[in-house]
Amino acid sequence: MKKLLLALAFAAAMVFSASAEESKESTPRVWDHGDNISSITYQNVRFYKIYDAADAYVILYEKQGVKIGTAVLPKKWVKNTEGHRKLLFRNAPAKIGSYLTIIKKDGEFQKVLVTVPSNRWNPIWAMAPRNMEINGTDADSLEIEL
Repeated sequence: MKKLLLALAFAAAMVFSASAEESKESTPRVWDHGDNISSITYQNVRFYKIYDAADAYVILYEKQGVKIGTAVLPKKWVKNTEGHRKLLFRNAPAKIGSYLTIIKKDGEFQKVLVTVPSNRWNPIWAMAPRNMEINGTDADSLEIEL
């Protein structure tokens, strides 16, 4: 008798779970709706060093594998002369490394957020050498290769 009741309970559980899975598939997911897609995208990139030069910040960022890329962020982006600021700094939490967040709207560059320790004595900060050649201090957008 116990075996029969156990078999019936198991069969009932299988029937209920099968019907529950069917009802889940029939409900549409939020991200399947065509009107719920944002035009804003972002990309996070870790970086190793930030050099402070006269007209720009030069950042050495992580590429795929062991490669290192270079990004130039003009200091004029910090000022609010043409509308919104394109360069914002955020203080990095203690246990999280430094990274860039590049924000685009409809594929067009909007702004970059630099999350870095605010303490300039941190080893991630450095002064740019005098002979460092910096191209792109008059740029209006930021494109990086990963």
